[in-house]
Amino acid sequence: MARAFTRWWPHKHEGDLCSLAHLHPFRFTMELPASAAYAARVVEIRVGFSCHTFTREPRGTDIGIQPYLSRGNEVRMFCHERYPLSKSLPDVVKSLPTRKCYFARRENYFVVQNHPLLAAGQEYRVFFDVRHTGMADAVLLFVQSAYPANLDKGTPYGLRRKKVGFRVLVQHALRNTKPVLSP
Repeated sequence: MARAFTRWWPHKHEGDLCSLAHLHPFRFTMELPASAAYAARVVEIRVGFSCHTFTREPRGTDIGIQPYLSRGNEVRMFCHERYPLSKSLPDVVKSLPTRKCYFARRENYFVVQNHPLLAAGQEYRVFFDVRHTGMADAVLLFVQSAYPANLDKGTPYGLRRKKVGFRVLVQHALRNTKPVLSP
């Protein structure tokens, strides 16, 4: 996960400039209520986005199309399906404190979102991780990928949708631990 989040540059396609300013890093705060073990506190959530939220893997049919090179020179292709959906990501992220999240396979999590741009039988899947910053009242939230998926293909990687609250993820990140996915 990136320590300093990227500010993505715009993409030019057929004379149109596609701004990516909506995917620039931002911060918001969330209140954690008091519990038997911890006092109430306000936590800063520092948010960054991967280029996988608006790009896709190259295909053999991409001959003559300009690739989008990420910060690490990863070759990706600007995706005209993911890009318009990505405009909703800041709102999806800001809504996480009131939502249930799901465990994914690679020590990360995801949420699903209905979106008016999607066809019937599709959902928008947003994958992220939450990490310790080394500071007492701040965590890093990195949106790793987001894409439309057909519901008939099941859940990501065939996993059951085991729920976990976002507040639980933040509390674990503050302690530099991970919640355990029970069998």
